[in-house]
Amino acid sequence: MAVLPPPTNHNNMKSIQKRNRGFTLIELLVVISIIAMLAASGFAGYSKIMPGVKASTASKTGRDIFTMLSAWAADNDQTFPVATQYSNDAFKELFKKQLVDTEKLFAIAGDAWHETSPSGDKKGPDNNIGTSPDYDQALMPGECAWAYTTGLETASNSLLPLLANGFSETVGTYTKEKNKKGGVFNGMKNAWVSVTGSAKVGDLSPDFKCMEKKGTQTVDVFSIDWGTNPDDVKNPQG
Repeated sequence: MAVLPPPTNHNNMKSIQKRNRGFTLIELLVVISIIAMLAASGFAGYSKIMPGVKASTASKTGRDIFTMLSAWAADNDQTFPVATQYSNDAFKELFKKQLVDTEKLFAIAGDAWHETSPSGDKKGPDNNIGTSPDYDQALMPGECAWAYTTGLETASNSLLPLLANGFSETVGTYTKEKNKKGGVFNGMKNAWVSVTGSAKVGDLSPDFKCMEKKGTQTVDVFSIDWGTNPDDVKNPQG
């Protein structure tokens, strides 16, 4: 008696064939589109967060610079060093007093202020400070990314800004163009340190100025409205 083959289960065959056929072109395009949308939303979030993170890191460096300035002031009738034309002028005094021996403290990674440094790119200081007593190679053009308010004392109004990351060519104003001076935080944030050493990350206005609450108003930190004399605020030398 002949043995008949088992009956074919057409439903199972169709299920196996469906599993083995892979993705259709349309399905692949849908998956790629979803991945692209997720990547775009993640990049947008990253772009918004990172300027604040970088500014926060810079503000801590600014606090270290403040510590050196305070030590200088302690030996000079509680008056911070004078900057005649550029912030570099004041910071060089710290080298002469041997309060600091590295230019790296005055750099901000990726800042366009460093494009005119001896290395010719945004890497910043070459750490060649020269020799005692003048240290005439310290903080040459392009080796400093910090602005400075001259004429202040340790007893000055505690709200006043002593340090800030370098502005655009217009002192007091930043830019959103990262490849230009004042754009290192994408025109979203800035880092500044008050005359009493309070390190801050400021929010920028639509016209790229550092704004903080003063009483019931939000005002520009580097303006008369805040109490700052704009003429006393000095950019780095670039």
